[in-house]
Amino acid sequence: MSITLDILEVGARGDGVADLEGKRFFVPYCLPAETVEAEPLDKRGDGTACDLVEVLAPSRHRVPAPCLHFGTCGGCALQHWRRDVYAGWKNDLIAKALAQRGVKAPTFEAPVTCEPGERRRADIVLRCQGKRILAGYHERGSQNVVDVGTCVVARPKINTAIAALRLAIKAILRDGTSADAVVNETDTGLDVLIRPHRKFELTLAIRETLIALAESADIARVSWGDRATAEPVIVRRTPQLILGDVTIEPPPGAFLQATKRAELVMRAGVTAWLGEAARTADLFAGIGALSLGKPGKLSLFEYDRPSVAAVDATARKLGGNRVAVQLRDLFRRPLSTKELDAFDAIVLDPPRAGAAAQCAELAASKVKRVVYGSCDPGSFARDVRTLQDGGYRLEKLMPIDQFLWSAHVELIALLTK
Repeated sequence: MSITLDILEVGARGDGVADLEGKRFFVPYCLPAETVEAEPLDKRGDGTACDLVEVLAPSRHRVPAPCLHFGTCGGCALQHWRRDVYAGWKNDLIAKALAQRGVKAPTFEAPVTCEPGERRRADIVLRCQGKRILAGYHERGSQNVVDVGTCVVARPKINTAIAALRLAIKAILRDGTSADAVVNETDTGLDVLIRPHRKFELTLAIRETLIALAESADIARVSWGDRATAEPVIVRRTPQLILGDVTIEPPPGAFLQATKRAELVMRAGVTAWLGEAARTADLFAGIGALSLGKPGKLSLFEYDRPSVAAVDATARKLGGNRVAVQLRDLFRRPLSTKELDAFDAIVLDPPRAGAAAQCAELAASKVKRVVYGSCDPGSFARDVRTLQDGGYRLEKLMPIDQFLWSAHVELIALLTK
């Protein structure tokens, strides 16, 4: 049975939030000040998740969604919100998280906004369903696959690859089976990793199919398997990423910043904010996208073995002990205060969970400057409060919206002691 709700705000997950008779409801695809008809579904946190039935009174900030799959596809849930208001909402999420932790925040730098057609990495779901091959993304809150013709946020070459994958995978998957394709656009072309959901023998026929895929879509490299054991099937060009004056060959399925624009801005922030630090440590470094190419000595710490191997290969080419990399789980074994004191500056770019244990050590250290890249305002605010209690001050903060029209919020910040 549907109910009528007045939407008060958009919550941190991107859903409209409403209160009715003391109960809280979450409705997707809504905006503040809208009146909607919604159907309550299941309990979620401190409220009830709903389906949107109809917008009865739309907001003046509602705009037409540019994607044909809006409302079905699980991504880009805020395409219907006017861009300037949507951008302000993302800034507010950061400000509220910091305020809740009692963090003294500076005036934010101008936000970095990305545009449609800029996303350079995508995880594509491939599924054989009867005589159809579906290639796209999961539906919202479901394992069903939305068959995507054109993804409006992805780079043109990725959209070309989606169409080619749909044709190629028909010769590989049987009815009811699935695979993922991790598609990265590097500076020398597309890098595609096919990850079957169940074990397949990499037969001669499958190899030939993947080689034909690479030729038809001008893919630099096609690999097969999971990230830890990926086997390159064809390398037409070596995938490379240019990081300042350094070039690195990323492993298949590597994590990249979602847009080149955001990566360049974040690298510029690291360079400007750390100044002439002679000894820098990059923690949760990945492939070193934020720090490689920086002057001075650089030590990178990362737990992903393929990424560590890629950085080590680059370090060997550079020579001169300029760059060192260490395989280390910083959640279980953070750098101690004593280890941190060997560095003049720290670059910190943890996953969504943040870096609670590492920041506790950092708060007690003598390190003067920390640049923190974050993809979650809540864990960022928690960690910055720890650093603030240890004598650090949050001096600069720049919001970065590289996951356009999503509820994901990213930023880069400078803290000084």
